[in-house]
Amino acid sequence: MSELFTTYESDFQLALQDAKARIAEVPGLEANQRKVTLQAIESATDECLELVDQMSLEVQNLPASERSSYNTKIRQYRNQTEESKQRLSQLLDDQDKQELFGNRYSDNDDGVHDLQRKQLLNNQSSLDRSTQRLHDSQRVALETESIGGNILNDLRAQREQIMGARDTLTAADGYIDKSVKTLKSISRRITANKFISYAIIAVLILLIFLVLASKFW
Repeated sequence: MSELFTTYESDFQLALQDAKARIAEVPGLEANQRKVTLQAIESATDECLELVDQMSLEVQNLPASERSSYNTKIRQYRNQTEESKQRLSQLLDDQDKQELFGNRYSDNDDGVHDLQRKQLLNNQSSLDRSTQRLHDSQRVALETESIGGNILNDLRAQREQIMGARDTLTAADGYIDKSVKTLKSISRRITANKFISYAIIAVLILLIFLVLASKFW
């Protein structure tokens, strides 16, 4: 399993649990506290979607035979996030209705400030995690680019070797053609020499017969 995928998955579970826990708290909160909590839920669900997208990108780097199980997980995580988003949308609609009808709730400034401070800390933590994931993604991209460059260099070297081998084969083919022509020429000369030898032998035999015949005549 990819190390980055495991990290994203762990962060996703934390963000999703945070969103669900805050959703469960909303009905019992006062107006100001509810606004801060709804913002926190929105931030957590947005982080969940971002993490799901990061997991999807990471799965693309895995072998095709291993992607199926991870894609099933990603679909499940995306569905869970969408459920939280839908629940958040309902809560936001309820909040808008309450504000539209002019309901007023007692303010607790200290509580609101405390919740806002916690929200800022949560946002900072989410930003830090997002920055780390961005750095990890950049590192993976650089590593992938380096691997791709090495592959291109290897392919270029292999192409040069193939072209050199092709040139060598072409030259060898030319030498073979010349050798065949030379052998054919030698064969023709041998054949011609044979006929010349046979003719000389025939003439010699004829001369011998003529000499012998002149002696008897």
